[in-house]
Amino acid sequence: MTEEPYRWLEAITNRREYIEDQLTPGLPVVALSADPGILFLTIKTSTPKLFEIYDQLALGSLGHPADIEKVRQAAIDAAHLEGFARSPNDVTARRLVSYNLAPALKAAFEQIFAAPLLFRGILGELGSTPADDFLWRLDYDGSFSAQSGSELAHGMVISGPRQVTKDWISQSPKPTLERHDLKAAAFSALRVTWPTAPSSATPSARCRMRAPPPAPRLKTQSRR
Repeated sequence: MTEEPYRWLEAITNRREYIEDQLTPGLPVVALSADPGILFLTIKTSTPKLFEIYDQLALGSLGHPADIEKVRQAAIDAAHLEGFARSPNDVTARRLVSYNLAPALKAAFEQIFAAPLLFRGILGELGSTPADDFLWRLDYDGSFSAQSGSELAHGMVISGPRQVTKDWISQSPKPTLERHDLKAAAFSALRVTWPTAPSSATPSARCRMRAPPPAPRLKTQSRR
């Protein structure tokens, strides 16, 4: 009986090594917040990796296509249920990650007698201004981290090799990204994270655009 905890820890370690090995070929996904909105950019593959989840939510992912679809569908179901039970304004990336996706991923990761979920993703939430935007990095074991405000100036990156993400986070100074030009900025980040990309690689992008400010109302004078 005393050996059981050690066997479980060994199984978890082996499971983590297996998942990391399976995710290693995964192509990078870049998310960038700027004045026009939030842009997701990756390399086009035979299966989609960028999705709309709800009105102001989008998901960029890498991993096994079947597992990506499971997480995508879980996110859509949770978001629409939250919007129906409460209100659309209550559907936030924080609630979706903290109360739905992260617990589900953690539970799947710790079920050592079941197949793991091969998934790594970025969940973006579009605010009314860039200062209100959020990007959440979510991993197969349920761990997550968030960026907001000035932290978004250099974008968020996920990749198959975890070291690529660590290198991007630890870069100092980070590459200057032209935030007024979302496409150029995302391409800049993508080149940094995958410098050996072949020239034949075709990009795939999805953008959540910010709603334009309402037009000022014209004052009219009533005739007497």
